[in-house]
Amino acid sequence: MTYHVQELKKKVDEIFEQVVAFRRELHMYPERSEQEENTSTMIQAELNRLGIPYQSNIAGHGVCATIYGKVRSRGVGVRADMDALPLTELADVPFKSRKPGIMHGCGHDIHTAILLGTARILNELKEDLSGSVRLLFQPSEETIGGAKQMIDAGCLENPLISSVIGLHVDTAVDAGSIQFIPGAMNAASCEFYVTVTGKSCHGAHPSDGIDSLLPACAMVGALQSIITRKIDPAEAALITVGQFHSGTKNNIISGETKFSGIIRTLNMEHRSFIKEQIEGICLSTAKAYGAACRVEFHDSYPSLENDEQLLAWVKPVCEEALGSDHVHLCTKPSLGADDFAYFCHGTRGLYYNIGARRPGEQAAYPIHSDRFNPDEECIRVGILTEVLAVLKILEEENS
Repeated sequence: MTYHVQELKKKVDEIFEQVVAFRRELHMYPERSEQEENTSTMIQAELNRLGIPYQSNIAGHGVCATIYGKVRSRGVGVRADMDALPLTELADVPFKSRKPGIMHGCGHDIHTAILLGTARILNELKEDLSGSVRLLFQPSEETIGGAKQMIDAGCLENPLISSVIGLHVDTAVDAGSIQFIPGAMNAASCEFYVTVTGKSCHGAHPSDGIDSLLPACAMVGALQSIITRKIDPAEAALITVGQFHSGTKNNIISGETKFSGIIRTLNMEHRSFIKEQIEGICLSTAKAYGAACRVEFHDSYPSLENDEQLLAWVKPVCEEALGSDHVHLCTKPSLGADDFAYFCHGTRGLYYNIGARRPGEQAAYPIHSDRFNPDEECIRVGILTEVLAVLKILEEENS
């Protein structure tokens, strides 16, 4: 179809205040991962109002809706995560969270509101859409990876979804601008849990036992040698030990020590290699001290890798709409993880950041801060760029 940027901008402007109001309602009543029941109900009510068919209770409280175009059998997906964080909000805003200890501190309320705004506009254009659009309101991004569960539930099928796009607010980028990161954008991660078992005894007679604390301390120090000596310095990888627990009393030799942490890499092969190295170091160190050791790994999200072709299609239309000075290309990926990565591995995906820093603001609070307060103007840009991206990808894939 032929679309005019100015006409689309006008459509966005017409619904902007309503979308902002919806976002604020979500913000006041946040729900943590796997508990997004009311959020899901609000989304369903809006979809009912728009007459967009959907399925609910997917992967927990997820919602999968479809706008059918001329070709009903294939289409493009757009994803928004919708869970909140265990934070008590300290930002001074009139729509502050009404739930102590729960806050939309990562912008998922904005992502959800944007996708509903995008849905409104695309639904108006559905008679002219060359393919269908799958709307993915996804739960549990912050915990169990709802994206994978939605894929497993068939959300990329019937119609067959060839591409999925998504966005994330970023207060390091000015509102009115967006940021693309080609290739690897976010890291793959894996949690690890180590239990060192010795033999407790009186602290005055250490030779009667096996101190589990000493080998565990040696392991924690040695793990960093994997990054500094076994991984190419030009590659990005991290090992973080976040918890360490040992002993029961000051005068007792510790019989058990537990520590845990997380691996982050941009390269999936590096993740596997680091897991092997961690297990080898821990088992051999325990043996050297006469202790026993158990190492467990829980793979989390894979690496998030943007598709080159999707970027080549979408970036120019965003430059046309926003101006090239408001479309940034960044070559520095993040070692944070995001389960949108599953969509990139399940099909091809494009994820990008939308600026949420107020003009002139020097040090905006980042995501996961209890004072996180993004500029709501990012919603306008988010809706416009999602609509443009969908139209462009449908045009290219059905030409």
